[in-house]
Amino acid sequence: MGVLFMSIQHMRCPCYGNVDCKLCNGQAFYDYEVGPRGWLPFTCPTCEGAASPTCITCAGAGSIDPALPPPAPGMVGWMGKIWKIFMGG
Repeated sequence: MGVLFMSIQHMRCPCYGNVDCKLCNGQAFYDYEVGPRGWLPFTCPTCEGAASPTCITCAGAGSIDPALPPPAPGMVGWMGKIWKIFMGG
């Protein structure tokens, strides 16, 4: 029988470091532990799942999907997008 390996991942926060964000507390990154069922969305801690369109963390979705983190800002993020278009992602 295989061993289940869970690790803590350092994820980019959708708010890009806003100090009012309750997920990353202005650090631009948050820790996420991958569970036995994989990458599961969770309730936004800033708006508490109220799906407010003014929420700086989830932008009105009410939840955060760690499987789809936002790209890096600037040229690094742009190059990452181009890489995924041509090389697959």
